[in-house]
Amino acid sequence: MNKYLKCSLIALGVLIVLFGLFSAQRWYAIKQANIEATNICENDELISKLILDNINPFSKFKFLKKRNTDCKVLLISNKVDALNLQTGSFCSALDASTNSVSMLVYAYINDMYDRQTASKELKMMLNLMQPYNYCNEYLNDMVVLIKLKKRYGL
Repeated sequence: MNKYLKCSLIALGVLIVLFGLFSAQRWYAIKQANIEATNICENDELISKLILDNINPFSKFKFLKKRNTDCKVLLISNKVDALNLQTGSFCSALDASTNSVSMLVYAYINDMYDRQTASKELKMMLNLMQPYNYCNEYLNDMVVLIKLKKRYGL
């Protein structure tokens, strides 16, 4: 009888550990799905948290691509309103977009040695930012991106 009790306790312990691992994996997947659904372009607090959490270089590149994509989505979705209304509420996306594309270009050039893709990303962002030329930040951001373009010969 004592033998069966030990086996039962061991089996119960294994089930508890497996359930705990499954729950942790599921919680992580839900957390990642929530981050994937969130536009992180202008969310500086979330960006700082994600940078601190993701030290792995592959995670860093994935994060940079996501942030750049989110900034593109933000610029495209506000393009019509920015052209028609020309209010300052859309201008904060320019600085965030400049930061995101700059970091992505640096990653492509310094980490991946892919100048062609870096040039493509930079040109695309420059075109997406043009409807926001009424913003005060526009000229400064264009100067930063053009200097980056000239520095690396993109």
